[in-house]
Amino acid sequence: RASSGRSKQLHGAKDYDAGTALAAGSLYFYSRKSLRVARLIRESKRLHREKDYDASLAAATEACRLATVDGLSPSQQRSALLHLAALHHAMDRFDDSLATLEHIEAGVADEIDLVSVLHARAEVLETAGSSLARSAAELARARDIRRRHSGPTSMDAGFAAFNLARVLALQSQEAVGVPPRTASTKSAEDSMALIQQAGSLALEAHGIALAAGDARQAAAFVGQ
Repeated sequence: RASSGRSKQLHGAKDYDAGTALAAGSLYFYSRKSLRVARLIRESKRLHREKDYDASLAAATEACRLATVDGLSPSQQRSALLHLAALHHAMDRFDDSLATLEHIEAGVADEIDLVSVLHARAEVLETAGSSLARSAAELARARDIRRRHSGPTSMDAGFAAFNLARVLALQSQEAVGVPPRTASTKSAEDSMALIQQAGSLALEAHGIALAAGDARQAAAFVGQ
């Protein structure tokens, strides 16, 4: 019986060693795949700096393909796609950038992971010359998420308020810049409402930074 017990222990040890080796092997190959994707993204950035845009785009596209095919984590796949979206944006391929961001959003499970997507979309829309109301809507969504996850008095919430304030201030100028024939009291009222909302958000950000003991950032929130 003692011999039988030792035999079972040996078999158990072998099974454990085999399982450990398998796990280690899987981790090794996963790490290699992850490094390969990261290397492609770095290469894409380097090529873009060197103005080899087609090669940069090809490397970014391949990174996204490998991240999906190799089964990397959702965050790694998202990082690769965000880089591709940023590349399209930098190349003034706005529709491609927005389509990529829409693809990312469709696969997001946790709303906090949407924040970077919403900010990226707001920037693309602003650069593309779309109505600033669309950019503001994206930033308002991002602000709501950050307030829920980090708290309404967190610095995250402060920066979110400031980001939205900046775009609303720009939107107020857009509201005024209408053709004279259609200019009306309503357009002036709309502009004033946007200015007031932007000012309120900037003061909110200022107050949050002061409460956090960051006087320099507080001044920056109301000085821009």
